[in-house]
Amino acid sequence: MELPSHTLYADLKNFGRISNRDAALALFDPEARYGELTIRSRALNDRSFISREIVHARPGQYGVECFQDFPTSVRALWSVLLARHGGGDAGCRALLAHYTGSAAEKMRRAVADTGGDANLYANTIQKLSVEPGLTDERRGQLCLMLFVVTGCLGSPGPAIGIVDDFATEAFSLGLGTIETSVGPGFARAVRPSERGVQLGLLRILDGVAQPPLLALSLAPEGTVIGALATTPNAITNVDVDVSREHLRIYRRGGTWWAQGLGSTNGTTLISGDTRKTSVIEPPRAERKPGVTYGPVKITNSDTLCLGATTRFLVLRIAGPHAQHDAKGNE
Repeated sequence: MELPSHTLYADLKNFGRISNRDAALALFDPEARYGELTIRSRALNDRSFISREIVHARPGQYGVECFQDFPTSVRALWSVLLARHGGGDAGCRALLAHYTGSAAEKMRRAVADTGGDANLYANTIQKLSVEPGLTDERRGQLCLMLFVVTGCLGSPGPAIGIVDDFATEAFSLGLGTIETSVGPGFARAVRPSERGVQLGLLRILDGVAQPPLLALSLAPEGTVIGALATTPNAITNVDVDVSREHLRIYRRGGTWWAQGLGSTNGTTLISGDTRKTSVIEPPRAERKPGVTYGPVKITNSDTLCLGATTRFLVLRIAGPHAQHDAKGNE
């Protein structure tokens, strides 16, 4: 099993020629302690400590308070990495390709290996890759920050928050969703109810349903589908034009409902019985001021269409204890 921390330090060592010791000194706060001694003092004097407790740190072993300001330390690491790869525009492109490519894939797999939501990491990389308001340098720095913070904390959830806050403060740019055209078909229809059943979702890719079957939560808050959704039972196996929190599905009175959450690109539903299309929530550009949309009833064999390309088939499943992985990690 690959740990996010090991993925981070191995990459800085192999790609950036930065030793584990130097990387740890650059990242940890000088006052952060491990037992009676500071982490920095242990790192300076005990190589086995670096390997055992830093390079192979468990997810969540160290909190944000143990580290220096991440934007500051990541900018310092970026400067070193850029110099190692020739500097200038060519160096920026090399770093951007690495931290949106092979390094991102290794971190995604490490997150999945340790039980985290790897889709959150992949979705954030996708959003950063297509954001039109970023230069290559800024895009690369944000991808590096996501990589570093995920490696330090062992989870992409808090890392996304730190990257989003920095992007908003430094570049006046959050992790938004690019508008896409989803075509016609936003006509309302009344859906029949289906009571007392457990439903799940199968992702449809290129017209083919792909396992696993993602059971929808019976809890009152239901299930949120979104590119960066972090709520319990969230489903994040979506494409780049799906919003942070796009759609909520919940059961009330034995009937299942889908409610739009103010997404950029909207959601439609294709009836499994009639093949008619109904609106759950129009794209933001088509919504009328003061109009409330949804919720819309859903039932077995319907298809949910989020944005332009994300499709889920609604299926009846055995019961509330069906096995599933809502993250959809591969």
